[in-house]
Amino acid sequence: MKCNQYMDKTLGESSIHGFPYLVKRRLHWMEKIFWLLMITLAAYTSIDICLNQWKRFRDNPIVYAMELAWGKSNFPFVGITLCSDYVDQHEFEHIIEDMWHVEREQNETAFQYYWEFLKVLNRLYITNMENLRPYENDTRLNDLNFLQMLIRMRQKVLPEKVLANADDSKPSTDVEVREMSYAAAITESGLCRTTSQLTKYTNPFGDLKPLKVSNRRYCDIMNECNTKIYPKVGDDTSLYIYLHNVEDVLVPLDPGTIIRRATMDGSLTIELLLSLTTAETEVRNLPIAYRKCRYKDENILKYFEIYRPGLCRIECRINAAFKKCGCKPYFYVVAQHIPVCDIKGMLCLSKQNWPHSVKCNCLNLCQEAQFIGVQTTLQKDDSTKFERTIIVKLFLPRMAMKRRVVFSTDQLIMSFGGAIGLFLGASFISIYGLLFVLSEFVFSNCWSLLKREKRIKLVGEDNEGGEQQKPPLQVGTRITMVGQRY
Repeated sequence: MKCNQYMDKTLGESSIHGFPYLVKRRLHWMEKIFWLLMITLAAYTSIDICLNQWKRFRDNPIVYAMELAWGKSNFPFVGITLCSDYVDQHEFEHIIEDMWHVEREQNETAFQYYWEFLKVLNRLYITNMENLRPYENDTRLNDLNFLQMLIRMRQKVLPEKVLANADDSKPSTDVEVREMSYAAAITESGLCRTTSQLTKYTNPFGDLKPLKVSNRRYCDIMNECNTKIYPKVGDDTSLYIYLHNVEDVLVPLDPGTIIRRATMDGSLTIELLLSLTTAETEVRNLPIAYRKCRYKDENILKYFEIYRPGLCRIECRINAAFKKCGCKPYFYVVAQHIPVCDIKGMLCLSKQNWPHSVKCNCLNLCQEAQFIGVQTTLQKDDSTKFERTIIVKLFLPRMAMKRRVVFSTDQLIMSFGGAIGLFLGASFISIYGLLFVLSEFVFSNCWSLLKREKRIKLVGEDNEGGEQQKPPLQVGTRITMVGQRY
């Protein structure tokens, strides 16, 4: 197929507006230029509209709409983690005697030195690792198992190691529980007690197995969910209450984590409001990069079996710590192939401004429950002895947020087709026809070129063979024939 034939077939037989006029022979050249300008303008406009629609699909395919929550049920109750700086003086003395063979009566200076070290370790969090600076060059403190030392220091107030059974996952619908069951948990705030359902990833006893806690609780819209906490620590001990999603572990630096300090001489009431975000089924069909959220089964984490934003940030911090200093803090029981930091490793992380310098790209869940602190009330009277209790009240929402798709993939395709059809009159069949004629032109010319090269090759071989079979010229014979002719 020649080029002029290809142009006549492509433009002359196309249903796109203006194309047939470009190859019409009896049309004036100025009119052809006019149609060429009109086609160019229409193509530019349609492409611009398509690009704007693509940007809208990529950046804002989802809107948030309010819906009534009266028809919903089984609202999740908040997760509670209790952390304190409890000090068992007798156990401190036993640890110093067992590990460094120092007694108070024999060497008061050395005993006080190790006592202060245990106090720093007992109150060590993710944000105050700089407190280990005085012990940086002490070789006697190397190769210590910080986690086991913490368990020993807190053994009087720490829940026992009781593994969870298969029946423990059954949810509870009690609207008021006098006291919940807690499990030991090593977190970024130290060794704590928690009601989180992910105790497998905070188990401080050396294995990744879930511990027994209270069952997951759900509330009804017609009732309030309450629970009471009885601090089992001394009067001179600080107790911090962390409120978070019960299906997540404690991440104290997360903006969704609520922190309150308990009082030791009164009754503290913490009121929370549940905030729900749901998603319609079409949200899952959108690419993750466009909907900007994940579902729990869309897991990309290496150290955890499900996806949660808190777990994602923990994994990100572990990887950043290993990259910066070649170790991880003892706060994390996952990633067991990474060595645990000693004192120099902790100070290395503090010098690197870890974890504040770590940037983690952890998307929220498409369907999630968040808790908002409404009011905290302290009841205290010097003339009356109040029972030391902490009451957590959860108010259920009347409205909920819902992720709705306003620009799906099929709508994107239809907007492309509408823009191209409006300005160019093109359709899927028209574009298919252009591609078909182009492929026919390319393949026909390639096939003709191959046949021509093959024919030239065969002619060349025939010429070489004819020259080799031609007999040599005999001079005598030629002269004889000439003489006979004359």
